[in-house]
Amino acid sequence: MKKFRILMTAALAALCLAAPAQSRRDIAELDSLAAVSDSAAVRSLVLRKAALLRRMYCFDEAAEALTSLLRPGVMDLEVLGELADCNYQAGRFEDAANLYFILTSLRPDDLGFQVRYISLASRARDFQEVVARGREVLQRDTLLHVLTLVGDAFNQMEQRDSAMRYYSAALRRRPDNASVVNKMSRILLDRKDYDGALALADDYLELDPLDIDILRVKGLAHYLKEEYKPSADAFETAIEQGDDTYAPHYYLAKDFSHLHLYKEADEHFIRAWQLDSTKASLAMEIAENRSHGLFKYESDVKPWFERALAMMEPDHELLSSIYQYYATAEYSRQKWDLAISLYKAAYEYNPKYTSALSTIAYCYEQKKDYKNAIYYYERYLDEGKPGTKAYQFVEESLRFIRAERFMEGE
Repeated sequence: MKKFRILMTAALAALCLAAPAQSRRDIAELDSLAAVSDSAAVRSLVLRKAALLRRMYCFDEAAEALTSLLRPGVMDLEVLGELADCNYQAGRFEDAANLYFILTSLRPDDLGFQVRYISLASRARDFQEVVARGREVLQRDTLLHVLTLVGDAFNQMEQRDSAMRYYSAALRRRPDNASVVNKMSRILLDRKDYDGALALADDYLELDPLDIDILRVKGLAHYLKEEYKPSADAFETAIEQGDDTYAPHYYLAKDFSHLHLYKEADEHFIRAWQLDSTKASLAMEIAENRSHGLFKYESDVKPWFERALAMMEPDHELLSSIYQYYATAEYSRQKWDLAISLYKAAYEYNPKYTSALSTIAYCYEQKKDYKNAIYYYERYLDEGKPGTKAYQFVEESLRFIRAERFMEGE
C-alpha cells in the first residue's frame, strides 16, 4: 500500500510538471495559427491563449495578450471583462475596478460585474459606494456576498443598527456563516448585550460545536458577565481545538484566577506572555496572580513587579495599579518599610487612591512610628468620605494611637 502511494505521488508530480509544458506548446500553436488567420479568428485564438495563461497563473502575460485586442472606439465587452478579471487576479485592483466600473455602466444587468466592482470598492474602503451599489443589486437579487459587504460597510462607518440589519439577512440566508455570527456578536458585546451575543454563539455552536472563533465569542461573553466557569470551559475547548493565540490563553488565565485556581491561571498567563511580551499590564497580572502564596516571592513574584515597572510608559493610572499590587504583596509579608514606599508611589501616580493614605498610616502604626501614623491618618480624614467603614476605622485608630502616646508620656 505504501509503495502504491509513493508511485501515485510520483505520477501526480509528473503530471503537474508536464501540464505547464503542454500548455506552453498549446500557446505556441495558437500563436502560429494567429499569424495566418483573419481578425475574427485572431480574436478567438487570443482569447483562448489568455485563458490558457490564466490557468497557468501567468496573469501579466494574459493581460498583455488581451490588451492587444483592444481597438480605439471599440467596446469589446468580452475582452474588457477578461482583462478586468486578469487585473484582479494579478493584484492590480485599481485597474480592475476602473474596468469593472465601465462594464457595470455598459452592462448594468450583469450582476457578476456589479459584485466584483462592489468587492473592489469595499477593498478600497469606499463604503458609501458599497452601500449605494449594494442596495441596487439587492433590489434585484438578495445575494449573500453583497448582503455581507453592505453590512461590513455600515459596520466600518459605525452605523451598527444598519450593519446588524444586513448581517441578520445574511445569516437567514446561511445560518452556518461563522464570519457573520462573529461580526454580529462583536457589535452585541460592544453594546454590553452579552445575552444576545451568547444566544447567537450557542445557536451557531449547535451546528458546529468546535468553531474556534465562536467559542471565543462565547468565552468572552461569559467572562464579561462574570460567569467564569462557563467562560473557562469555552476557552479551554478553543485551545484544545488548536487556538494557541494570545486571547484564549489570557482570558482562560483570568477565569482561573477568579476561580482561585492560581497555578492553572499562571500556566496560561505565562503562555500569553510567550505569545505577546509587550504588555506591562500582563506582567503585573502575572505578579498579582502569583502573590497568593503558591509561589516563592523573591524568585517568582517580585521580578514580575519589577519587570512591569521597567516596561512602563507614562501611564499614571496603570503605574498606580502596579505599585498598589506590589505594595499589597509586600504588606502581606509585613515588609512595612517597602510597603510604605510603594503605597506612596501608588498614591503619587493616582491621588484619587485615598485608601493608600490609611494603609500607609497603618504600616507606620505597626512600626510604632506614631507620629507619621497620625500624620497619614489625618490626611486620610481630610480626603476620605465620612460615615464609611474605612473612615470609622481611621477615627478609631487615631483615638487608639493618641491614647497610646498619652500612656507613654509623649
